[in-house]
Amino acid sequence: MVLEAESDRINFFTQFFSVIILVANIAVFVWQMMDPTGNMRIEYAFVPAEFFAGEKLWTILTSMFMHGDIVHIIMNMWFFFVISDNCEHAMGHGFYLVTYFVSGIFATMLHAFSTILIPVWGPILASIPSLGASGAIFGLMAVYLILYPSNKFYLPTGSTMRKVTASYFIITYFIAELTYAMVSLYSPLGDQTAHFAHVGGFVAGAIMAGLFKAVKGTSYKKKPK
Repeated sequence: MVLEAESDRINFFTQFFSVIILVANIAVFVWQMMDPTGNMRIEYAFVPAEFFAGEKLWTILTSMFMHGDIVHIIMNMWFFFVISDNCEHAMGHGFYLVTYFVSGIFATMLHAFSTILIPVWGPILASIPSLGASGAIFGLMAVYLILYPSNKFYLPTGSTMRKVTASYFIITYFIAELTYAMVSLYSPLGDQTAHFAHVGGFVAGAIMAGLFKAVKGTSYKKKPK
């Protein structure tokens, strides 16, 4: 898990949409855990085959707030907590919320269409439920990269913590996901991780951040904290 290496004096709890999203994800996970069937309410997850059949289209949104297990939600929500306050503070509450959902929806759509492109494994992947906030969070990663590239993170490396720039960490992470996605196009086995969703979320977030910066320039850096 990464940590911000330097205080930016932005209070997470004053970024109210980030707080709401965090609480909503936790609440939905608790609700999933209470499923009497033990199936984690999987019927609310996104299944590409159902989407192409015009069924359960609302799962495009519900799946964004679901997680498969405790490790999944902790990893997602921790990184969300680390980066989201900067993104919301810079972009403003409304545009931030739009960016979050645009990233998550675009992530889900690219994942769905990737199942058509992936040979052998694609039709199987199309029938597997997809869930998680990762696509939207990858969108915020792109926003953070564009708006705060010089911020520093502590990155665990074995028994020590390495200090790296946000640009180094995020670009490296994205290249890894892009590589996994490309490999999945040719792998006869594949895996169940929706790598194209991560790529899609990142691309959507980058576009939104680019539009924001084209209009606002660097004025966000002068906003009171």
